[in-house]
Amino acid sequence: MGFSRRARDVGMAVAILALTALVVARVGGESTETVTGTARAADGDTLTLEGHRIRLVGIDTPEMMQVCKRDGLEWRCGVGARSRLAELLRAGPVTCRTQGKDKYDRWLARCETAAGDLGERMVREGLAVAYGGYEDEEQFAKAERKGLWGAEFDMPQQWRRINGRPQEVAHEAEPGIVGGILETLGLN
Repeated sequence: MGFSRRARDVGMAVAILALTALVVARVGGESTETVTGTARAADGDTLTLEGHRIRLVGIDTPEMMQVCKRDGLEWRCGVGARSRLAELLRAGPVTCRTQGKDKYDRWLARCETAAGDLGERMVREGLAVAYGGYEDEEQFAKAERKGLWGAEFDMPQQWRRINGRPQEVAHEAEPGIVGGILETLGLN
C-alpha cells in the first residue's frame, strides 16, 4: 500500500513538473514583439506597420461598408473610423506591443503614438466600441454622446452577422501549448 501511494505521489509530482515546464516554455517562447515605425490605417481597428497587419486589441469599429444615422442623415461611420485612425497615425511614429495573433494571422497589439494609446482614443471619441478593453472610455463616450453614441448604429458584430460578413472573435491570442492542453481537457 505504501509503495502505490508513493508511486502515485511521484507520478503526480512528475505531471506537475511537466506542466510547469510547458508553462515556462510558453511564457518564454511567446511571440511578443515591439514594432515601431510609420503605419497606415486599413480600417478603423486595423493598421499596417512594417509590413505587418495589426489588429488593435480591445476595440471593434464599424465595417467600411457600414452606414449609421446621425441627426436623421446617413453617416458612413466605418469610413469615418478609418479616417480618424489615419489621422491619429499621422501624429508620428507608432509603437505596437503585440500580444499574439488572431485567427486571420494578424497581430493583436496595443499601439500608441505621441498622442497616446490608439485604442483608447478611438473608443473615447466614440468611433470604436469596447471589445475586451477600454470599458471606462466607452462609458465616457456614451455619457458625452460622442461619435457612434450620438447616432443610430448597429454594433459592429451585429452588423457583420446581419450582412453575412465573417464574425470577429473576442480578442484573445491563439491558446498556445498550455491553452491548447487546457482546451483539450475541457478546462479552459
